[in-house]
Amino acid sequence: MTSNSEKIPTEESYRILKHAGSVTIFTSISRILGAVRDLVIAHVFGAGWITDAFVQAFTIPNVLRRLTAEGSMTLAFLPLYTEIREHKDRESARKFAAKTLTLILAATTILSGLGIIFSPQLVFLFAAGFASSPEKFELTVLLTRVMFPYLIFVSLVAWAMGVLNAEERFAAPAAAPILLNIGIIGAAFGISPLLEKPIIGIGIGVLLGGIAQIMLQIPSLRKVGQSLKPILFFNDENIQRLLKLLGPSLLGVAVYQINIVVLRNLASFMPSGQVTHYYNASRLSEFTLGIFAFALTTASFPELSRHTASENWEKIRSTLRFTISTTLLFVIPASVGLAIAAEPIVAMLYFHGAYAWSDVKSTSLTLQAFALSMPAAAIIRLQTSVFYSLKNTRTPVQVSLFSILLTGLLGWWLSQSLEILGLALGLAAGTWFQCGLLTLLLLKETELRKRWFSLRSSLLYLLASSCMAGFTWFTSGYGIWDKGPFLFYNWLVFLSLLVGSAFLYVLLLAILREEQILEIINRLRS
Repeated sequence: MTSNSEKIPTEESYRILKHAGSVTIFTSISRILGAVRDLVIAHVFGAGWITDAFVQAFTIPNVLRRLTAEGSMTLAFLPLYTEIREHKDRESARKFAAKTLTLILAATTILSGLGIIFSPQLVFLFAAGFASSPEKFELTVLLTRVMFPYLIFVSLVAWAMGVLNAEERFAAPAAAPILLNIGIIGAAFGISPLLEKPIIGIGIGVLLGGIAQIMLQIPSLRKVGQSLKPILFFNDENIQRLLKLLGPSLLGVAVYQINIVVLRNLASFMPSGQVTHYYNASRLSEFTLGIFAFALTTASFPELSRHTASENWEKIRSTLRFTISTTLLFVIPASVGLAIAAEPIVAMLYFHGAYAWSDVKSTSLTLQAFALSMPAAAIIRLQTSVFYSLKNTRTPVQVSLFSILLTGLLGWWLSQSLEILGLALGLAAGTWFQCGLLTLLLLKETELRKRWFSLRSSLLYLLASSCMAGFTWFTSGYGIWDKGPFLFYNWLVFLSLLVGSAFLYVLLLAILREEQILEIINRLRS
């Protein structure tokens, strides 16, 4: 336990929870629509080679998106923007943001052009196994070319997110993915049936959704006074500082993306459908992380950046303690629940249309492997934010390099016998390794050797989750899951499982007087 002097101020904890709540609401809607999107694609196209082609094609611009935007630019941009605003003035920060906008536009336009030209080479890099099937390979190349401009759109949205989050506006960036999912779902029903190759309609929906995401940010950007007019950035001191921060972070993200390339390549040699199983399982785990973990990290990052700009270590520790405890409050039971109830969840969501029971079984096993890594993935997201707010981009890069090597080697070795499940287990092991190493390196910072992690709360979360796991396992045994979502009885069991597990977990923590759940309950009462 920390001393009272190091407890996070009530007004700041309320502010983080308020912003996290805003992000959670829109993220929940987005993730639900994302699940609907995946269900629509699975229902119409199944888990065969056509869907595999779309998944691989959509991965390519997304990998570059993380390289140019979310994975590096946003994390490097926000602390620097905050520092300029705090130490100079808002107008200087806005000019810096406008120059960053120019940099992003130039970089992503060039990358998109090159990506369209060299799509065959990129597809071979990501999915060499597709080369044995010319029809599958050519479709993946075509889809890649159709969707590559999405890189420009989503990078602009990530830039807007950095500006708006720094100004404590979270709703529009969090709501943006909703429009992407609506675009894809709408295209599946409105465009795909009109085309000779219906899956191309999904690619067109990605572009339409990307454009809509940008349009959604404009009113909020205008409210904070941010100009949308690009400004030349040559010889700008702050842009040079940004690029220096970006150097190591780009290397780290590049290493991570290389790992994705390796895993996707290994998956491409596996039987048809396994790429889709891996994708659907990862989407379910990301759904949970996005709602419960990344929302809190997103809301706390501007606070951490503000405290580091003023070098207020007491507030850095208290914010870190509050955020990590509240994150684990949700993520630990979610991880346990997904692991125990993987088959019921996958069956109720995917077992219809062209998605077979064998697909459900494979996806469920893969989801269980992903669930094992969720607490570590959530903590890593927060740890990385701390390093970036301290403008230390080298440490996360070096750690990611070692963890990626471990992930790739373990994934390759385990996939020899376990196929797609082996890849997911390798990823889980690498994620926990990365989390442990980052924790040790954070403790090297003198001011972070003081207590910023609540061991008592974490143990209580594990205890309550263990009791919840017993209830979840017992209740799931009553379902007839090979009948899928078409049996009303299954819905009764499924909803009882979800609601009962959540209620039992919260009740146990309230009885045990866990501080985070009591604070949230008090906040809801006020």
